[in-house]
Parts: sequence; structure tokens; C-alpha cells
Amino acid sequence: DKIIHFLTYQVYRYMNRGLFERDKMMFKLIVTMKIMVVAGQLTAADTAVFLKGGSSLDVKSERANPFRWMSDKVWLNVLMVSRHPFGVDQMLFFREIVDFIQRNEVAWKKWFDENEPESCPVPDYEERLAMERTLGPFLRLCIVRFMREDRTSICVAQFIEAMLDSRFTAPVTDQIADIYDSSHPRKPVLYLLTAGSDPTFSIDELAKKKKKYPTDKVSMGEGQEKVAREKNGNAFLTGGWVILQNSHLGIGYMCELEDVLLKTPDIDDDFRLWITCE
Repeated sequence: DKIIHFLTYQVYRYMNRGLFERDKMMFKLIVTMKIMVVAGQLTAADTAVFLKGGSSLDVKSERANPFRWMSDKVWLNVLMVSRHPFGVDQMLFFREIVDFIQRNEVAWKKWFDENEPESCPVPDYEERLAMERTLGPFLRLCIVRFMREDRTSICVAQFIEAMLDSRFTAPVTDQIADIYDSSHPRKPVLYLLTAGSDPTFSIDELAKKKKKYPTDKVSMGEGQEKVAREKNGNAFLTGGWVILQNSHLGIGYMCELEDVLLKTPDIDDDFRLWITCE
């Protein structure tokens, strides 16, 4: 188990480097649910109903929505979750949810109107959710997603932390020294930059520590492919570091560069190529 947990986290950290911030939580959610499916805790149908909710139901064909405070979309979600059998045991966990809401409408509306419903006890279900050690976090995630979709991302973080580890939801900053340790002369490091960010200073600071300063820098654009070829060719032999900036302005050379790195017979082990693009 320790080996599996270690490798899972290492794969997450490796993949995390190449994802935009907006995509990281989705990636972690997919990984968490996939682990549960492989472990026999969830089924593919469970993940499908979580993603689709009640979108496959027709509001005109279903029983009328009796709650004024609940939108038709949420009502269809509630109907769907009441019919769905969860887990490999096909447990109809929320089978009575419509009756519960009707009998205890005040409590359900209060929960529905909470600023942080994912952190509040779910009426009529809290004790059962706490007892479900395996599926409990996923079932809580489902009810929040179906009734308070705006709080799904917050609840997803709680779900991931409960099923995996708090390390998977903690803020992560990859230090450039760690990136260097996993780099290779024939595998350049690619930075996908947002407006205003520039790793050049950090690369130069590391280069000073590694005695590779000054680095050769080329700002890609019209006519700079020749300069980049010369800088890389020299660095292949000397083991220097090259920074190709704004590589999105030199796509043609980027395609050429892949073949060069793979087919050049002799490249010094100390050579490193750093590429930035927007």
C-alpha cells in the first residue's frame, strides 16, 4: 500500500506540472474516481450519473416539481439520484430522498440555502453518510453537486482529501531545482506562461549554482531560427544552457528541434534546453 500511495502521489506531482491551474482539480477528481472504480468501490455508472445528473430526464414526463424554492434542473437531479443504485452493491442510498424533503422541507431548504452546504449536516442522511466509510464522501459529493452545483468544486476538494490524502489538495509549487533534477539533455523543459510571468531569472539563478551562467538566450521570432540553431549547436558540445523565449513565434523551428534532439549523436550530459511559450 505504501508503494502504491507513493507512486500515486509522484505521478500526480509529475502531471501537475503540465496542467493549467483551472484543469488541476478536474485531473485530481478523475484520478480519484478512477482509483475507486478499479478498486471496485464505484462503478462506471456512478461516475456517469455524477457528471450528467438528471440531464437525461424530461421535466414534462416526470412528476411535477412540488417545491417552489427548487429549480426544475435541481428537481430532475433529485429524481435521478433517488433512482440510481450506487456502488458494486447497487445500493439505492437516496431512494427516499423525495419523501424526506417533503416531510422535512424546512430543514432541507435551510441546508439548501446555506453558504457552505458541503460543510453542514445533510438532513435525514448525515448519520448514514458518516457510517458509509467507503462511499460516504462520494455520496456527499453527489448530493452537493445535484442540489448546489455552485459548491461542487469546494466539495470535490474535500472528497479528494478524504479518499486520497491532504497532500493532493495542498497548494503545490514546483521548485526549479526539482524540475532540473528530473530533466535530461534530450528532453527540454517547457514553460507555458501566463501574462506577466517569466522564469528566466530563476533559470539564471540555478545556472549560477550549477556553474552554467551565463545562459544563452534567444527570443524567437522572424529570422531567429538561425541564431537558435547556432546557440544549440554550440551548447551541445560545451554542455551549456539555452533559453528559447516566446517559442510560439517559432513553431517551425520547434518541429525541427525535436528531430535534432533525438538524432544528434553526441550531446553533452550537462546541456539543458529551456523553452517558454504563451
